[in-house]
Amino acid sequence: MNSISPCLTVNEVKRMLLEFHKNRGYRVFEPFPLASTDPTVMFVNATITPFKPWFVDGSIYPDNYALIQGCLRMGGASELNVVGINPYYFTFFEMFGSGTFHIVHDEAVSYLLELLSVFGIEKDHLYFTIPASEEFYMALKKNDIKETQIFQLTKNNYFWQEWKFGVPGPVGHGLTVIFSRSLEKAESVEQLANDQDRYVELLNLIHVHSQSLPDSELVPIANPGFDLGVGIERLAAVLQGCDSYSIDTIFPLVQTVKDFLLEQKKEPNDVVARICTDHFRAIYVLLAQGLLPSNKGHAYVLRKLMRRFLETVWSFLGKPTPTNKLIQRLSRVFESRGCTVGVSEYTNVADKMVEEETVLLNILQEAKQIIRQHPDASPQTLHDTYGISKTLMTLLQQNQHNKKGGES
Repeated sequence: MNSISPCLTVNEVKRMLLEFHKNRGYRVFEPFPLASTDPTVMFVNATITPFKPWFVDGSIYPDNYALIQGCLRMGGASELNVVGINPYYFTFFEMFGSGTFHIVHDEAVSYLLELLSVFGIEKDHLYFTIPASEEFYMALKKNDIKETQIFQLTKNNYFWQEWKFGVPGPVGHGLTVIFSRSLEKAESVEQLANDQDRYVELLNLIHVHSQSLPDSELVPIANPGFDLGVGIERLAAVLQGCDSYSIDTIFPLVQTVKDFLLEQKKEPNDVVARICTDHFRAIYVLLAQGLLPSNKGHAYVLRKLMRRFLETVWSFLGKPTPTNKLIQRLSRVFESRGCTVGVSEYTNVADKMVEEETVLLNILQEAKQIIRQHPDASPQTLHDTYGISKTLMTLLQQNQHNKKGGES
């Protein structure tokens, strides 16, 4: 893969994004906490989340704004099972976002193209999926985008053309920009979605124009505008000529996991390394922002990530294995790279993970007794009633099988 700007690190990319907007009069914000106060979402999952009132509240006269925000997505459009399989997918990720008001579609597209050109990303390498309406189509044509680079959508499928930001909340239609690593012509939306080696879904530009009410009615909003969002890890992957788990801030974490697996006499596995890397980043940031694991609300999501990290390692190694050394090494690497947005001071992840590890080991011991008492219980019942995950079930069965094999 060829790099467009091989000298640009992730931190340099973030600095350039903010400087571009600051120089154009945008109000630049510090990142907001991940745990959201918005009643329609648990965590900030897009840069527009903290700014929804700027679009819908008539008492606000909005400034153009920009920020780099940590985001967490755990369901719906972003399923946990995709982590590790898709080399561009994260539960926790950094997103650059902007809100631009008092402009029309062709000006918004021009702004988007100018922003990408700062990084040496030229029009010929871009494809656009757009709603089946004239505004974005005509805006792209006015900005000299070829017909062969435009794909119109009538519904959300591989790519979205309509966004709803909670109910009640803003609604918009917009385009998706897909970067092509080659100049060979794409023939279909399916090709853009399925060939991850060649095409990278890069950003969205959404015209936010309405508000969805609880009764599903759409009403006009006070301050229509354009929401732009680009994943930092995806932009860096394009610029560095690799996938998102190979960029300069992520790859050292992936390699740290692989080195640990080698020490345990296991051949490193890409999927396991990516899951651990992704979950560790989310765990670190949530802990650094003051969250502690429990069984309710935001804290339950943290506990779920911590346990899935442990279960992934244990399942791959075939037995419960202390992860304290791995966590300490990941923490050092993460901190040496400047962590990420939303982390103002370092935190001791290892101690919290050891506590959760102890809890999970106790659950394993209890699970053995429960299964002996209820040998016919279904996996779903064991999960719903006793909190025993399918991964732990498999691990128990594997250990039991190995134990019997050793006795024979």
